[in-house]
Amino acid sequence: QVPSLSRFRGGGSAMAFFWRGEGTHKVPMSMHRNKRVNLSKALEAAGKTKGAVAFLKGGDEISVYDTDTAWDFKQESNFQYLFGVKEPGCYGCVEASTGRHCLFIPRLPESYAVFMGPVKPTDWFKKEYEVEEARYVDEIVETLKEWGVGDLLTYHGKNRDSGLELPAPTFDGIDQFKVDNSELLWNTLAELRVIKCQDEVELLGFCCKVSSLSHIHTMRRVRPNTREFLSEAEFRYQSMLRGCARCGYNCIAPAGERNVVLHYGHAAEPNQEVVLPGQLKLHDMGAEYHCYTSDVTCTFPVDGVFTEHQRIVYGAVWAATQAVERTIKPGVNYQKMHRLSERVLLEHLKEAGVVKGEIADMEKVFLANSFMPHGLGHCLGLDCHDVGGYPPGENRSTEPGLASLRCGRDLMENMVITVEPGLYFNPYCIEEALKDENKRVFLNEDRLREFKNVGGVRIEDDVVITSDGCKVLNSVPREIDDVERVLAGADWDAPLREYHN
Repeated sequence: QVPSLSRFRGGGSAMAFFWRGEGTHKVPMSMHRNKRVNLSKALEAAGKTKGAVAFLKGGDEISVYDTDTAWDFKQESNFQYLFGVKEPGCYGCVEASTGRHCLFIPRLPESYAVFMGPVKPTDWFKKEYEVEEARYVDEIVETLKEWGVGDLLTYHGKNRDSGLELPAPTFDGIDQFKVDNSELLWNTLAELRVIKCQDEVELLGFCCKVSSLSHIHTMRRVRPNTREFLSEAEFRYQSMLRGCARCGYNCIAPAGERNVVLHYGHAAEPNQEVVLPGQLKLHDMGAEYHCYTSDVTCTFPVDGVFTEHQRIVYGAVWAATQAVERTIKPGVNYQKMHRLSERVLLEHLKEAGVVKGEIADMEKVFLANSFMPHGLGHCLGLDCHDVGGYPPGENRSTEPGLASLRCGRDLMENMVITVEPGLYFNPYCIEEALKDENKRVFLNEDRLREFKNVGGVRIEDDVVITSDGCKVLNSVPREIDDVERVLAGADWDAPLREYHN
């Protein structure tokens, strides 16, 4: 007899949901059922009627090279969106117009139970994931013929952030069907994923709550003359205690001048250097739950108190953050918000004497891109850099700054995005700016050298767009005084910030 996950999902409740136990968040499987209905309606609106079926392949467990161990499995995002299934090796289909759907699971040998646990029958999957039909993968052809499938819509499209494409799903006998491998399904799913339902907002809110608590615990544990990876270890530990077994991306935990490395923490630049007294520490880390992730960044002084130069840089970034959050609402274009954040940064740099001249002239040569060489933010959801940053048919601008912006569309209610301005004194970027005669005239080289040791500051909030503004889903200290108080041991229980713009 296979144990039901319902005992982990509410003690036998008739409603199925994902849950990791006391203190964690319950995600109703009806959320995924509603996503299948929405896809069916969207395909119908695109001209696909009964007989047209969206066909998707879930993720596979992948061996570590030629060994008998496997990489940590994570479900393919679109499959997770529609089915919420944690098991690898599955397929699924959803019919346009009717919403009829079926989950296909691997037919496992009985010996699977020796090492991997009970072999779950199709009825178990129907109940636990609230799907109408569950069959085996070797029954795909038989099922599709029973349904009288006309067009078989497969997932095909290029991820605009990675430039990669998922292989089109296939199976033995697929040549017996008319396959539509256009970008219709890819674009449809991407646009559906842009707007979050209330269940998704609450789920992302839980991820942000866990991340906020974990960030605060981690900030307080940092000490001079210790290794950077201790921050990663503490954040992962605190997140796991609250039910988030995975982070949505590699933890970024540099200190000092290494703060300028935007995606620090990868294999070639791991979080392993010594944190020195007087440095700023930058933590860009986000807890993940049910494959949805947060993405929160905090920057703070290792010694607990900001130096004069650190206060100037941090204050500039916080001012840019507030300028954007006090402006965004439905209908506002995010490319304009990127330019707004750049303008605020330049104003503060001018006030500090780092740059000189007219702000408007600096903007003409894209000077701010030398200090913030990344975009203001991106969509957030099942992926850290989630799909849908630009509508179908639109691509990033080629202008400096905007070329790095992952979300450049008009904002809509219930989008979840990041607001993450940064200010960095990256030796490479500064040197390139000094080589450029059009930029060099605005730079005060003596003041630049004074700020070199600050490294960089980034502040990143996860926000949901509301009907008249936005709500910040994470709650961590942001004002300089609050950061210093919390580092000194003060409690932090501030409510979520909301802006009505």
